Amino acid sequence: MALRRPLIINSILAAVAFSGCDESGSSHTVSDEKNQPMSEPYIPPKMPPFPTNYDEVMKTLAPYYHDQRPLDYFFEMYVIDVLDKLPEATSRALDEFSTKHPTFFEKHNGDWRKYVVAESHLSDTIEVAIWDLWIRNSANARQAGWQYHPWHYAQNFADNYFADDTKVDVWEGNALEQAKQRIEAHRNENR
Repeated sequence: MALRRPLIINSILAAVAFSGCDESGSSHTVSDEKNQPMSEPYIPPKMPPFPTNYDEVMKTLAPYYHDQRPLDYFFEMYVIDVLDKLPEATSRALDEFSTKHPTFFEKHNGDWRKYVVAESHLSDTIEVAIWDLWIRNSANARQAGWQYHPWHYAQNFADNYFADDTKVDVWEGNALEQAKQRIEAHRNENR
């Protein structure tokens, strides 16, 4: 499924590495059509608050539904959930959405997470890709002087994951093992 929104990544974000998961040493980055000079600091977009109830889920889902891409919304929530950054209130609100719209996720027993995995045809290593790129890109963002919001990251991850010829979640050589080691080191540092 191709996403239909324009890329929101400018040159600094491309520079901070939405790199592929291969180990060839090549840098696979994504940039938008208008690259800003590197001398201008990147200003991340102001992200909406996470929905905390059913009505807010409906409000934040509406633009995606209008653009006929509701799966994109749930994919973003899935990415945030994998990172353990999805607020509990948002998780409950998404569960309430599932309850109030039983046919939406009926094929997956009402589970929006299973819906995302199945309908997006995600691999067994998707969570490694999500975490590894989050660790690397959020560290690069901090070094560049800005904070990477989890929803902003999820949108960028989706744009890159569904792009033609993506290298996200493509593992060559021992890249998967290296990614797992980075994740383990990150978790050990943050205990």
